[in-house]
Order: sequence, then C-alpha cells, then structure tokens
Amino acid sequence: RFLGGVTTCILFTGFESWMVSEHRKRGFPEAWVADTFSKGSFINGLSAIIAGILAQVCADLRGEIGPFQAAIALTALALVFVVNWPENYGGGEADDSDTKAAAWQLLKSDRKAVLLGSVNALFEGSMYSFVFMWVPTMLGALQGGKLPTGLVFASMMTCISLGGVLFSPSMLLTIAPAEYLGVGCFVVGACALLVPVFCTAVVPVLSAFLVFEVCVGIFQPCGGVLRSKVIPDKLQGSVMNMFRIPLNSLVVIGTLLTDYYPARFVFGVITVWMLIGAGLQVIVIRALAQTGPEAGAKKAQ
Repeated sequence: RFLGGVTTCILFTGFESWMVSEHRKRGFPEAWVADTFSKGSFINGLSAIIAGILAQVCADLRGEIGPFQAAIALTALALVFVVNWPENYGGGEADDSDTKAAAWQLLKSDRKAVLLGSVNALFEGSMYSFVFMWVPTMLGALQGGKLPTGLVFASMMTCISLGGVLFSPSMLLTIAPAEYLGVGCFVVGACALLVPVFCTAVVPVLSAFLVFEVCVGIFQPCGGVLRSKVIPDKLQGSVMNMFRIPLNSLVVIGTLLTDYYPARFVFGVITVWMLIGAGLQVIVIRALAQTGPEAGAKKAQ
C-alpha cells in the first residue's frame, strides 16, 4: 500500500505536470491545453472500460490470479515506454532542489493556488468516497438481487469518457470557460449524490451515479486547465502532491463514516463537501477575474 500511495501521487501529478510543461516548451497555443485534457479524460475512461473487459477475460481463463498476471505484463510494457520518456523540469531548471520551499512560498503568496488545491481535494475526496460506496449502495437498492458489477462499472467509465468529450473546446467550452464549468460540476454532482439520501430505488440511484460520473469526466480536464493557468510549470507536481494529504484525509473520513452511519448519512456528508467546493470555485472565479486569466501562464514563462 505504501508503494501504491507513491505511484498514485505520480499518476495524478507527474503526467499532468509533464504535459503542461512540454506543451509550452514546444510553443503550442495555450488554447490546445484544454483540448489535450479533454482527450485525456476521454481516453482514461475508454482505457478503464478495456481494462475491465480484459480483467474479466483473464479471470475466466486463468482464475482469480489472471487479472494480476495481466497487470504485471502491462506494468512491464509501461516500463518500456518510461525508460525512453524525455524528461523536463518545468522552467528547465533541473538543478533546483528546493521546489518544496518554492511551492510553500507560492501557497503563502497566491490564494488562487490554495483555492484550486482545496477545490480539487474536495472533488476527488468526494469521488473516492463514492467509489467506496457505490457497490454496497446498489446492492441495497437491489434488495438481494444480483448486481452486474462489470456492466455497471463499464457504464460509469463510459460516462467519464462522455464527460471528457463534453469538455472539448467545440462543446461546453463554447458556452462557458473552465472555471464556470467547475461550478456546474460541483452543483450537478451534489444534486446527483443527494438522490441516494432520499431514494433507494434502483433506477433513480443508478441514473444519479451515472450523472455524477459524467461530472467526474468534465471536472478532471477542467481542473487541469485551471491549474495550468495558476501554478507555474516547475511547481505543479510539488503543489499538487501537497494537496494529496487533505484529499486522502477526506477519503479516510468518508470511508470510516460508513462503519458507524448509514449510507444515506454519508452521502449527505459528501454532498456538503461538494457544495463547499462549489462555493470555493466561485471564489476562484473572482480571484481569476482580479488578476487576469493568463496570470498563471505568465508566471510559468
């Protein structure tokens, strides 16, 4: 689990930091950042669907150990790509060994970075708590009926891919900028998570879960775009990793609550987190309006 924590931090910070820095290093237009994040969200959902199908096939052929064996093979394949992956260091300052201190200084001096980190922690903390709860909630709604877990999981991942497509510059971004879409994700996501608080029927609960997953697919690239505007390239990884601590704390709280309170109560708590996130996202909009939307990009240069 310790190695899992390390690799999770790398997974959710390293690749995003590398992409944003490489994008600017190559002189690509800033408008393309949103499109790249959109495609990334779509492909992530698609990859999860394929992984689910592959795991089921491996389990059928090799038993319960089959998916783990496939994971070993895929990890070895990933290593081949990583070995030859070109590195970058944000501003090109590879000798800067004090990025943690610089990241702390950024958080002290720029409230937008703190707000964005808090917003991301609230959304992902709610999301991971939801991941822990959706199976027992669906089983309770079915009242002893069989849950097609694989089919439901694939449906949720399809909704994440749909969210990634909706975020593309040719769709939702033509209606509103990323910071306003973030507010919408929080509000709609909160409404979706409120459904199992008051309803236990299968169709409404499943529909609400699918709507929430669409919000996840939209918010992931949305958050990436906003971070690229505010956090300098060379500090992105450090700043984002600092907020993994409050994020994981929320997940611990959410999962522990299920041991002492019914699922309805826990979903109510998660809904409150989402509404707090919506409020902080509104403050982000005001902060960006005061400093200008390109302030973060200028810091990076």
